[in-house]
This record gives sequence, C-alpha cells and structure tokens, in this order.
Amino acid sequence: MHNPFKSLDKDPSLRSRLKKKPPRGKAAPSNAPSRDDKARDHKSEEELFLHAFSDVEPLTKGGRDIAGMPRPREAVPPEPPSFARLLEENIEFDMEYTHEFITGQIRGLDAKIFRKLKSGEFSMQGHLDLHGMNTDQARVAVIDFLRRSYMEGKRCVLLIPGRGRNSPMGQGVLRQELTNWLTQAPLKRITLAFTTALPKHGGSGAVYLLLRQVRKDQGKIAWENIFTDLDG
Repeated sequence: MHNPFKSLDKDPSLRSRLKKKPPRGKAAPSNAPSRDDKARDHKSEEELFLHAFSDVEPLTKGGRDIAGMPRPREAVPPEPPSFARLLEENIEFDMEYTHEFITGQIRGLDAKIFRKLKSGEFSMQGHLDLHGMNTDQARVAVIDFLRRSYMEGKRCVLLIPGRGRNSPMGQGVLRQELTNWLTQAPLKRITLAFTTALPKHGGSGAVYLLLRQVRKDQGKIAWENIFTDLDG
C-alpha cells in the first residue's frame, strides 16, 4: 500500500520545510494589519482631509463664483429729478427769427412786459460787446456775464453780437448762436425774453435781454457744467 508520508522518514529536510509553510485556511502572520488597524488608518486619512480643507467655503447656488473675487456692485437707481430740473425741462420759448430781427420769450409771459422790452422802456443795467470773439469765446463770455448779472439782481441787459457783415453770406454767426445759448441750459433758467434792440441801442446788431428775478429757493444752477469758475 502506498504511503505518502513514508518519504518524510527517509528525508528529514522535507519534514522541516513542511513545518515552516503555513497551513491552508490558517490566519495570516501576526505582523499583517488587522481590520481594526485598517479602519483606524481610514479614519486618520479622513481626519487629515477634513483638517486640510477646513477653511474652504462652499460655492453659492450659482456655481460660478470665484473665491477671492469681489462681487459686482448692484446698480444704484438714479435719483429722482429735482423740482428745479423738472422746471428747467419744461421751459419752452416762443421764437421768431429773420435776417434782421430776432425775438424769444418764455411761453406764457405777460404780453405787456414783452412789448415794454421791445420798445426799449427798460433801463439797461449792463452790456456785453462780443465783437472780435470767436464762437467758443463768446459763449463763455455770455454765460459768465449773464450769471454775474443775474446774481447781482439785474433785470435788463444789452448783448452786442454784431450784425455779422464780415461773416460768410453776411449772416451773423454769433447772433444766431446767441438764440441757442439763451434757450438752452443753463441760461434758459434765468431768461424771460430777448429781442432785437432799437436803432439807438445798436439795431439788428444788439439784443435786449430780460432776466428773471433771482430766487435762491429754486435750487442751484449748474454753471460748473459749462465752464470753470471764472471768479478764480
């Protein structure tokens, strides 16, 4: 009968090697990590991860915010227009303009006042001669002169743009521009009426101008938007 273990008696080295080989189904050597060790290692890795990312903030719902980048400011709604601004926007002028004659008056002005201005019955409290100035120089000079006259309480002044005989086509450029300046901001807020002067005061080369009475309760006029303060 065959005996497989008989060779162990003949060769003792086989028996020693057999003892060193771990039998099947037996537990792993004692130095292998156990399940508890693996669980502890996994917990340590989790703690390290949480510690490393402890100062990270979650993204918002949009998902497109970039950390450290400032958020765009919300649009500030514009302030409602002031009473003075509404009044300025509603100022309208009735105008007449020919080659030799110009008139303008705010809509609703007393007809008696305008006839008195046309007939030269108001005393001239100041005058400004624009001869020799170009358009830009004349505009600044007119605005500054009328601003000063208004603030000083003057009511009627004389502007002298000239007839424009030396201008192209014989048309007075400054005379034409003057009507635009008087009917636009800021001058339209202080102008009541204007008209071509009588021959004794310059005729078609001069203009009577009637100013409003200064009223400090109607808000400031934005002179600074037109030119640098010439008072220094």
